[in-house]
Amino acid sequence: MPPKCNKVSILFSVWFRFGLVLLLSIGFTPPLLISAQTEPTSLGLSVSPQIFELDVFPGEKHLKKINLGNLSEVAMPILVRVTDFTVAEETGEMLFDESSQDPSFASRFWFEIEKPNFILEPKEKREVRFSINIPENAEPGGHYAVILFEPQLPSFYFQKGQIPAIPVVGVLFLISVKTLSLEPETGEKLQVVEFSLPKEERMAALENLFSKLIASSGDLFSAKAQVATEITITKKFPQNFILRIKNNDIYHTKPFGKVLIYNIFGKKVGETEVPKMTILPGKTRAFPVEFSPEIPEKLKWLPASISEFLVQNTSLGKYKAVVALEIPSQKLETETQFWALSWRIFLPSLFLIIGLILIRRRIVAATKALLDVRH
Repeated sequence: MPPKCNKVSILFSVWFRFGLVLLLSIGFTPPLLISAQTEPTSLGLSVSPQIFELDVFPGEKHLKKINLGNLSEVAMPILVRVTDFTVAEETGEMLFDESSQDPSFASRFWFEIEKPNFILEPKEKREVRFSINIPENAEPGGHYAVILFEPQLPSFYFQKGQIPAIPVVGVLFLISVKTLSLEPETGEKLQVVEFSLPKEERMAALENLFSKLIASSGDLFSAKAQVATEITITKKFPQNFILRIKNNDIYHTKPFGKVLIYNIFGKKVGETEVPKMTILPGKTRAFPVEFSPEIPEKLKWLPASISEFLVQNTSLGKYKAVVALEIPSQKLETETQFWALSWRIFLPSLFLIIGLILIRRRIVAATKALLDVRH
């Protein structure tokens, strides 16, 4: 088998890391297919399925298969191997992790590939069979591995001076080891670490001013001073929220839910869904939440861009945002309050009104003076 050169190893790392980071960042849902376009040879691999989610018990053996396809016009020697992975806090970026050598915890030792080395002919599709053997002493909880399909391409596949780009694909395994005994219930399996508005959408100077004014009112208003320190004022109706969720369970989870916004009268003025993304055990993950307010019926005849601008920039008053999340064993609600002050339209409108009042007064005074002169 031709050995891999250093350049190939480096590029494998770059290509594969990019593909799996993308997969994790959008919640383990899209196909994992990384194709490299090179000249004169176009290389690519496909896999199906792209992810396995398995509930298993210690001592079990599971037989599985993966369909691997060669999208190229040339034959490719393939090496199949397994590695464990974890993810980075907040971002969900995949990190290969082979630090543990304990087979009761490191799930890469549970896999047995039927043929880990073979040649995939041009346009060939092949079933790759393997078994997952759960040890008797397997640690209950979530275990995470990936099967890598690595082409072993010699230098003659590429033009002289060309940087080799190697297509590498991986299949994710999210394995939950259960126990026959009753598992202790975790108090809060899902925890909202933060639900707030980003700084770029807030009016920090005005927030600080209000906080200082109320805080300086004395001990008589100490309760109000506490509220003032938590006041949030936005430049317009918010378009983004910061949502960070922690998984306190020993198994991975994928929460789903909505963010709903109510005005001071309790009327719902808009809602948006929380994107579904997987959170591994003990990890905190940031969920991007983009929001667009509901368009009133009286503005729907306008072009969407104009009606959205008007709604976002004419909102004024106190609002409440509620995030309602759900997993099979828990429902969770958290709220945050904010004041919307659409100064871009509010202040010019205020100045216009004041100007009209002043002009009206001058006209009235001038008319009265003219009438007095005539008399």
